[in-house]
Amino acid sequence: MNNMQAYESVTVPGTRRHLKTEEGRWRPEANSALLVFRQETAAADEGQLHGVLEAAETVRAAFAALGVFAAPARLGLPREAKSGDLLIELGTVPGTANPEAYRLEIREYVRLVASDARSALHGLRTVHQLLSSTKCELAYGAIEDEPIMGERALHLDIGRKFYTQEWILERIREMSVLKLNTLQLHFSENEGFTFESERHPEAMSERYLTKAQIAEIIEEARTHRITLIPSLDSPGHLGWALRDRPEWLLKNKAGEIAKGALDITNHEAVAFVMDLIDEYAELFADSPYFHIGGDEFIDFGKFDDYPQLGGYAREKLGIEGGTGVDAYVAYLNDVARRLEDKGFAVRVWNDGLYRDDLEQKVTLKPSVQIAYWTKWDRKMAPAQTFLDKGHELINFNDAFFYYVLGENAGYMYPTGEKVYEGWSPGVLPRIAEGQPQEWTMPYPEGLLGCSFSVWSDKPNMQTAEAVASGIREPLRAMAEKAWTGEKRYATYEEFAEACRAAGLEG
Repeated sequence: MNNMQAYESVTVPGTRRHLKTEEGRWRPEANSALLVFRQETAAADEGQLHGVLEAAETVRAAFAALGVFAAPARLGLPREAKSGDLLIELGTVPGTANPEAYRLEIREYVRLVASDARSALHGLRTVHQLLSSTKCELAYGAIEDEPIMGERALHLDIGRKFYTQEWILERIREMSVLKLNTLQLHFSENEGFTFESERHPEAMSERYLTKAQIAEIIEEARTHRITLIPSLDSPGHLGWALRDRPEWLLKNKAGEIAKGALDITNHEAVAFVMDLIDEYAELFADSPYFHIGGDEFIDFGKFDDYPQLGGYAREKLGIEGGTGVDAYVAYLNDVARRLEDKGFAVRVWNDGLYRDDLEQKVTLKPSVQIAYWTKWDRKMAPAQTFLDKGHELINFNDAFFYYVLGENAGYMYPTGEKVYEGWSPGVLPRIAEGQPQEWTMPYPEGLLGCSFSVWSDKPNMQTAEAVASGIREPLRAMAEKAWTGEKRYATYEEFAEACRAAGLEG
């Protein structure tokens, strides 16, 4: 364990620096207090204080199950803290600028220093797991903790398989325990569209989440300090939304429709998608990111089968020598610009961009972030290309993190052991068999984080309960490696035992 002494208690994910400093043990009781320090010497940020109180209340039920901290969290001063209490203080953790860093000082009472409600929640989760793995007592010491990866995410394809509101809420709660901080909801696919649309109800599936239910999901995510990202894929994967508008689908020179592909040369078709994007941008106005897709629009090696795209690039967009890929990238830029004007950072999948077999004259806006999921085709750009072009990148490595229902397209369900033994934050989709694509520490600043993905290709192959069970172990393994950046246990079974000791169920 780096910079750590042997310690009898465990957490998942593990803590980065844990030192035993003196003799003594902290023992909270049922009547011990959860206190949030309102500083007397500075103007209190009431919103921040409320957020920290809310974070404490979020964990208090778990504490109560251990028989400690029965009373609601309250504001208090250090001089009020008694033996067994836990005092949360908003402040700067020395030696780091990481916004999720926190420090625990364990003595007669515990002092938790955190910069905001999210980092305070992380610290409280750590205390809970430490108590779960002991007899509700901790040796005096200090913990300084922060994640290696800034974003640690779960992506859910809820467009092809309907998941209930409660199922999604339960995933949010599980993510919070693992200190995962981002949830992406992919609600539009060729086989379904599962968010209510007031502007275009014809786009919706028979079963869908209402806007009231989505608002409750947004609130639960906010309570657990999890960032939500809406994912409305275009110009591909629009088969369901356009099922009654075949004239808005792209056709090749033989007159054959490209499955789910928007005719981006058709003004009315584009306006329809932009209207949907505006609607969900309003619904998710508090989210910092919006994923616009961009993947699998057509076979990216066959733009010549759609000569109208190249003609549109040259004649309507005025791109000298422009081809189909330029029309495609120009469309992505238009969507990105629209959303950036509303305050979103925009994300796209990587597979159609900067390919070796395409001369791309239109440059993708460098502000667009890349969800890097695959390099199954050698012509796809390596990850470094995106950094060189000024983009930031999230590692969606499909070889480790794609849980594809029905094991469609050659995918196998990932296991906790595979993720724990074979992946680290710098391991990206390989170039080919025996040709890894990997960054080593210190990781480039442009690597924002990583994400596990559930794809509902064959939605009836597993129940929602089976999906929840199937992703549990690999998600824990990703959470561990994304936070600590290292393999701390000799075997996966030792890590699984640590999960059990920390009180993780299942």
